[in-house]
Amino acid sequence: SDAAPSRRVSQRQPLACRECTKSKRKCSKTIPCTRCRRLNLGCSREIVQLRRNTAPHGAEIDFLHSLVGDLDLLSASMPATSQQLPEIISKVRSRIAHLRTHDGTPPQQEMKVPTPIPPPGRNDGGHLEKNPSLLTAIEHLAWGRDSAGCFPHLRCGCQYGSGDVAQQLGLQGGSMLAMDTGSVLNAPRVDAFSAEKLIRFHLCHMAWHHNCVHTPTFLEQCEVFWRTGRPVHPLWMALYFSILSATVFAIRISTRAKASVDVDLDTVPPADELLTAMLEALHTHHFLEDMSLYSVQAIVISTEVAHNLGRSQLNATLFNAAVRIAECLGLHRIKDSSDNTIPTEEIWVETVQREVGKRVWCQMVIQDNFAIPFTDTYSISPMHYSTRPHLNADDYDLLEMPRTAATVSTYTWVLRDIAVLMPSLADGLGPMSQPRSRREQYEHILSVDSRMRSVVKEIPSFLLGPDPEKEAEIPWLGIARRSLAITAAEKIIMIHRPFLFLSFQSPAYEYTRRTCVAAAMTILREHETIINEGDFFVWTHSAFCVTAAIILCFQVSASSNTDPATDQFRMAIWAARSRLAAQTSDVLAQRGVALIDAIFSSEANPDLDFYRAVAEFLRLSQSTPKTSETSPAFADPEVHTSTPLDVGPGLPFNFDRSLEDDDFETWFNNIFYQLN
Repeated sequence: SDAAPSRRVSQRQPLACRECTKSKRKCSKTIPCTRCRRLNLGCSREIVQLRRNTAPHGAEIDFLHSLVGDLDLLSASMPATSQQLPEIISKVRSRIAHLRTHDGTPPQQEMKVPTPIPPPGRNDGGHLEKNPSLLTAIEHLAWGRDSAGCFPHLRCGCQYGSGDVAQQLGLQGGSMLAMDTGSVLNAPRVDAFSAEKLIRFHLCHMAWHHNCVHTPTFLEQCEVFWRTGRPVHPLWMALYFSILSATVFAIRISTRAKASVDVDLDTVPPADELLTAMLEALHTHHFLEDMSLYSVQAIVISTEVAHNLGRSQLNATLFNAAVRIAECLGLHRIKDSSDNTIPTEEIWVETVQREVGKRVWCQMVIQDNFAIPFTDTYSISPMHYSTRPHLNADDYDLLEMPRTAATVSTYTWVLRDIAVLMPSLADGLGPMSQPRSRREQYEHILSVDSRMRSVVKEIPSFLLGPDPEKEAEIPWLGIARRSLAITAAEKIIMIHRPFLFLSFQSPAYEYTRRTCVAAAMTILREHETIINEGDFFVWTHSAFCVTAAIILCFQVSASSNTDPATDQFRMAIWAARSRLAAQTSDVLAQRGVALIDAIFSSEANPDLDFYRAVAEFLRLSQSTPKTSETSPAFADPEVHTSTPLDVGPGLPFNFDRSLEDDDFETWFNNIFYQLN
């Protein structure tokens, strides 16, 4: 029989009744209890399978779990045996169920001898196959490591595995360690009343941007913490502080957010203190050794605020540590499952864990791939993970919806489609030691540009144009649409970055120059609308505003004063600088102001001398720019450099590009504003 145990395995027999436990009410722990008698309710107590009763067979159960994991790997990698392996796996699981609930005596039914199959590691012809997974799994035992091909670890035998549903969700104790915030040295205190408002705001208005938590589960974990003062896991505190840090920072920036949350921000610790508390929680509880999904979630979500607090280098280092932790946990090879041989409660828990793992991995792919221009490399290779995208589903049921339906997962779905273009963008330029010719590189850039535009055309319509009816139903949809418009324009710039500076020096790359300047103007227009309306803050807004302003600085320096568009660009730069300077708590914005001033300081010249600009930036960034400062001086375009940059010979490209594709603004407006 494939039947799984009907009773939950636990360390102790519950004393509270089911009704009080479900309602989260205090129970007299008698049957019937005082509350149920008073309310005339049925009263019963859950009967569980005590863990100590399964202890005599614990070693065999663990071995069989690990065997099932190895057989699953073989089933996926050896199609020739895939028909026989599921039957074997099913019978092993049946034995596990029997050991958990009986005395260990084998069932009377004899196992049928399976049809002979080729030896492991050989195909039908008897030839050796390249399949080192089983060898690696065995070798890892000596290293004290796991192969970790079994996420979400609900039914596996590895060191992360647990069959306790409550433990997997981090609820109601289980065998998880209990801890209060005193375990984190100098942890900032946020009263439960304010914290609940901040957390609920984040889940409603900000979680769509990272999509790294399952809202009902995280909220229930928070309620346990607020009620008892004990987190569900020591490293859960890092996730908690990470979310609070991003939330507090965003609310301080946005007038609409302040109006939406009835919290006195003067009584709440500032965002940088909360981020520091996240770091202390990670290190206090040895996140590099005690592998936990909570650590990965905390680090990935901290990106929402780390750059704006001037912690970009720290964030980049932590992120790469998180990639390795995620790989140890097996997030890079999460397998889809249709196994319904476990109780319904366990099916739900496993679904939640699997989806959270997929969501976190998706966000890591997005962040890693979008960071390629800053490192010229990537940590997550597309060839080295098999985890499929998460479901386009809402949290309350996790039922897959079509791509045309708006869910909390839609935005990250779209970003992932764009992000996966970036590794091929970097690879197509050739190895660092032997880059391809400039002609080949530029052809590749234009090819990726075309692919990017094709991806954007497939974005669901509700993220491209205003939809007042949908925006009334979904509180985050309006800001998500504007954020996507900014991000899509910035990714076009990202694709052209290798030739962006050259485009201001040589007419051979005029297409890149026009495209990036138009994209920069688009970013600044959207940013201005968001700031003027006091809309909700997302960290990319100020980051990409800085990028756009710098591109226009280059454009003004390289343009003639007689060009009628030059004044328009100057005004756009000055307006952007004023908006950034007004965000005094945003370190990234303040550095952007200093950089704009450095590029166009009083002694600036159109050489675009980066050494001078960097030196000037370091001088200016020592003091915080003021909103009232005079506008930056712009270079005299009539002064020419005496040592022109070597931009290579002209490249007579003859691509078949339509006028719509050639003009960024026309293309962008047709996509995002559906203009005719």
